[in-house]
Amino acid sequence: MKKLTASVFLVVVSSSFALVKAQDSTKIKTQDISEVIITGPMNIKKKIDQQTSSAAVINNAELTQANNQNAVQSLTGKVAGLNISQTNSSVNGTFDIKIRSSKTLTGSTTPLIVIDGVKSTAAIFQQLPSDMIESQTILKGMQAAALYGSDGVNGAIIVTTRKGTSGKKVRITLNSGVEFENIAFVPTRQKKYGQGWYGERIHVENGAWGPAYSDPAYAGQELPVGIPLYDVDGDGQISINGNNGNYPLNDITASKYFKDAPLDKDNVKNFFQTGTALTNSLTIASGDANAYSALSLTRQDREFIVMDDTSKKTTAMFKGGFKKDKWTLDGVATITSISTKQTNGDIYPTLLHTASEIDPTAWKDFNNNDRAYTWNMYYSNPYWHIKHNRANSKSTIINGTVNLSYKLNDHITISDNGSVQYVVGDGLAYRDAYSGTSEGIAGVAAITSAYSQNNSISRVIYNDFMVDFDYDLTSDLNLKFLAGFNTQENYTKITSAGGSILNIPGIYTVWNVSTPTQPYNLSNARTLFRKNGLFGNLDLAYKDYLNFNATIRGDWSSKFLNSNSSFSSDYQYWYPSFGVSFNVKNAFLKEVNPQALSRFVVKGSWTRVGGDDPIGAYSIEDTAVLGAGYPYASGPLSFVNNASPTAFDVKPQFITSVEFNLGLGFFKDRLTLDVNAFQNDTKDLITFQTTSSASGINFKRINVGQIRSRGIEIELGATPIKTSDFRWDLRASYYADTQEVLELPDGQDEVALYSAGNVGIYAIKGEKYPVIKGTGYIRDPQGRIVIDQATGDPLYSNKFIELGNANPKYVLTFNTNLKYKNWGLYASMDFRTGHKLFAESMQRLAWGGYLESSAEFDRTQGGYVIPNSVYLNSAGQYVANTSIKSGGTSYADLPSYYGGVYQNIAENFVIDATAFKVRELGINYTLGKDTAKSIGIEGLTFGVYARNPFRVFSKENKGYVDPETSVGSGSNVYGVASQSQYPTTRVIGFNTVINF
Repeated sequence: MKKLTASVFLVVVSSSFALVKAQDSTKIKTQDISEVIITGPMNIKKKIDQQTSSAAVINNAELTQANNQNAVQSLTGKVAGLNISQTNSSVNGTFDIKIRSSKTLTGSTTPLIVIDGVKSTAAIFQQLPSDMIESQTILKGMQAAALYGSDGVNGAIIVTTRKGTSGKKVRITLNSGVEFENIAFVPTRQKKYGQGWYGERIHVENGAWGPAYSDPAYAGQELPVGIPLYDVDGDGQISINGNNGNYPLNDITASKYFKDAPLDKDNVKNFFQTGTALTNSLTIASGDANAYSALSLTRQDREFIVMDDTSKKTTAMFKGGFKKDKWTLDGVATITSISTKQTNGDIYPTLLHTASEIDPTAWKDFNNNDRAYTWNMYYSNPYWHIKHNRANSKSTIINGTVNLSYKLNDHITISDNGSVQYVVGDGLAYRDAYSGTSEGIAGVAAITSAYSQNNSISRVIYNDFMVDFDYDLTSDLNLKFLAGFNTQENYTKITSAGGSILNIPGIYTVWNVSTPTQPYNLSNARTLFRKNGLFGNLDLAYKDYLNFNATIRGDWSSKFLNSNSSFSSDYQYWYPSFGVSFNVKNAFLKEVNPQALSRFVVKGSWTRVGGDDPIGAYSIEDTAVLGAGYPYASGPLSFVNNASPTAFDVKPQFITSVEFNLGLGFFKDRLTLDVNAFQNDTKDLITFQTTSSASGINFKRINVGQIRSRGIEIELGATPIKTSDFRWDLRASYYADTQEVLELPDGQDEVALYSAGNVGIYAIKGEKYPVIKGTGYIRDPQGRIVIDQATGDPLYSNKFIELGNANPKYVLTFNTNLKYKNWGLYASMDFRTGHKLFAESMQRLAWGGYLESSAEFDRTQGGYVIPNSVYLNSAGQYVANTSIKSGGTSYADLPSYYGGVYQNIAENFVIDATAFKVRELGINYTLGKDTAKSIGIEGLTFGVYARNPFRVFSKENKGYVDPETSVGSGSNVYGVASQSQYPTTRVIGFNTVINF
């Protein structure tokens, strides 16, 4: 891994950054960095060097180079400090977005999403097709997003969708693509021992604790596997031989038979099919400088790697606008319909616990998949789940945006930007019943039928009313001032119902449920939250080299309102920001040849932002909640005190940020360097304070705590070759940050951000977070593992110990783009290291006998001697252990050891999360204009691309998990990967774009 680190770093330090505009079929056009226009908060447009805080621009060509129709995923690896990870790799997977380091412990870390000038959501952003987007501006610094207030405290992604054409002629674009998706990797599992338990071959076991494949008693033989397919002896029962699984007694001859040897192909990977995605879009656009319109229709049909898991997404978007006298109007209307059908994700753990001689696909069409147990009697048949355990959902996202402005005179413009977003969701999930006795099968667990449904409505109303002043105070000094009022309302409602035991099989309705679930154990809620704000933005520009920016905002948040008349709520708060950009090149070095120095810009900013996150609507009310569990679950509804209240006097938490930026360009920007350094301090941190259990309160949210994050970004760029026909751009970056807890509530040394079983994610006072804590080995002063001399079992702590930090020490990204006449070749990759990860799948593999390390010794002789272990003798001295085995002295001891002691030590499953990934790789060709016109079209481009084609993980991570996956999303809960997460996939695709 050290060689990998060194080689990737060598690539990065020899690379750089350049911006490329759209090109025609034969000539490559470029744009100086200093001339790039960014769209900032409240639609304020500036040249990038006039911006006083760090920002990055991703244009449509770069965003869509791999034809990724997911606007979020297409940003991966393209911006320093922007981290995108897939938290759910289902048919309609979800992604977590983070810009730079966290500024909260228990609140949201998701950046603000702004689409066409108004606030939106990450969910809507994810559903927006990439080819509808003109550009994206990533505001990384807090000062850049300060006008949005607490909504922009995690940075902002400003999305500008595409408008009509620049000429009156109607332009039609067809974009069609097909993708093929496959599993990228699965965990490495041992292939020395087969199905069984305690060293015996048992044909219905879910473990690989059976005899070795080299055992002469079985090697190479055709042996029975799984529950017999039918009743052979006619006694009315399908008998399971259990421990006598090697003998053809009773019905075992009706089992499927497999050769006692590992299959040539990995049986887990072979279970998954090749997924496909068909995407077609049609865009019709027309317009000129005074009026434009564009209609875009997109349809995507996706079949996932899991059989019968499908999604269908249809998006219609209309965008139009006009200028008439002093009036300007722009409007966007988007409607997206998504239909998803999928099975339960728990089928993946079942597959992982399949011995390597068993081919699960042999049962693909057995008995119409109505038997819930097949190759083992403990984990149910994945094909049964695919048919009988389903979750179907439909959602409709409606979004309307209007931007209206009136130019009062040459200096004053009045504008109003507003939007309404409406999301309607409808979901149902069902599980059919199964009983082995109905088929005469004894010993398998019955499966209870269940049904649930939910309906949800989400409505967001957002509006900015602004007055913009633009004056030249002198011939050298320009003043721009923006004053505005913001109002927003968020309303959500979800209604759920369901229960277990369907009276009539196959009828999936609430009235068919025999045992309804109590409503308070389902998601049933209605919330309304409002926030109003006043804001101002001042820009002063002196000549072409000095720019000053200041903002001020005050918010009124309903989250701080309390109905208790005796309590005075502090629901209003103000905060400012200041920033300066100084172009040293334009001020003092204009005479310097741009071949030597083309850009020299220094920036600095100070920002303070207040926020109400993570307080929820109504959370400071003195409310009671419905009692759950015993004795309430079986009796009448009862109310109890809220066990996790928020303090009445809670106030906003404030984040202060200081940032410095340096931008250099050489040889007419063919070599560039951008350096950004920042520090963020959060005070009056809203976090949990634990209390005594005798108080009846588990924890309380209060304003006690302080955290600090520091980071640095270095972006390098180079254009080694630049001619009229050939251009080669390289871009690379280095990003590193640290997040530290300075203070916590009185008496607390740590806050649990997540905890499950023997592992958790914590923020610890005086340390960098997030920290992985869990059970770990007890060691002597020399760091050697201490074992019990009598049993050989290693000793481990009942109290959690620190096992590593989940935040990467640094992240490197690298992008290359070659263009030769009509050809284009591109690649995007990244590397991250210096952090740890808890792999839950590895823990479960240990229990089942599938860990590769559990087969590195002869199991028939018992366990193994732990390297570098010691025991404490009767004299109280640590003695080096050279002969005492952990795991017992016989094969029969191993399952209990690995399923007990070994599995209970979380330290065994915390691994190096280092990862190198090639994110995108592709080639495309654009037909020359003359050739295109000769066949009656305006343009034709086709390409071949791959996403996630290659990866290299640390030696410890033998495919157990993708280091990016996590149980949390939009929070600091990362560093724990669930075993139910499907494996990462890779995609190969082909697309064609035709312009008329």
